[in-house]
Amino acid sequence: MMMCTGLAGRTRGAAACAAMWFLLSTPAGAGPFLNIGPVTVFSGSSSPGNPVGTWTLGDKDWTYVNDSGNWSGIEEILLTENILPSLRSHQFLVSNLSGYSAPLTLKLGYQVHVNGADGPGWDFLDVNLGVNTSGSTVDVWKDVFQSLADFNAGTTPGSGTLAALYSHDGSLASPVTFSSGLTDLWIRDTIQLSGLGGQLSSFGNTLREVRTPEIDPASCGCVVALLMGSLGLLECRVRRRTAPGPFRPPA
Repeated sequence: MMMCTGLAGRTRGAAACAAMWFLLSTPAGAGPFLNIGPVTVFSGSSSPGNPVGTWTLGDKDWTYVNDSGNWSGIEEILLTENILPSLRSHQFLVSNLSGYSAPLTLKLGYQVHVNGADGPGWDFLDVNLGVNTSGSTVDVWKDVFQSLADFNAGTTPGSGTLAALYSHDGSLASPVTFSSGLTDLWIRDTIQLSGLGGQLSSFGNTLREVRTPEIDPASCGCVVALLMGSLGLLECRVRRRTAPGPFRPPA
């Protein structure tokens, strides 16, 4: 069971939390999304007008940096965003991973940039990791860095300089809040399957973004539920896409 907690005295934050949960829990209100496809497409193509490897959704540019391991192409990468007047939620979601089996280690690195499309004053508030797993010995790390130099130096899982989130066998990681002013992040996701029977269905991150005046992150404890709701929507979309008949994205 997933719990959603907040501070009752933070009326504005609690309202934002409830509204964002509604947006991610209903297909009609799920917000814009961009279905990229497998890692090979993420690295070798782009959204219109961008250099190779860069994908734009709203005021975020997501740029491929590197990867390692045998990404076979069965995976699906999806970007989503949900917008409130002074709080944004952006997701980088990877699903359709159940075809991978142990022993296996996969890594994927990318940059996230606030491109200013929605005006000045927006920066990153926090990050969280969500996973859907079954079985045992399934480990997922999300390391967040402030610069490309730090990213290149921190290749060991758990070495993120801004955040190092970790999930073992589906355990919930705690969100990490950033200092104000960050508009660029470098992220490395690491997946490790090391035991027979362990399986990872999907994983992803939620990056929240605020505009001055900032919302207290403690006023919205729903970030885990938001991300897991997005992962569920993504898996539903993938199942519809791979089922017989034409794929029709939600309205």
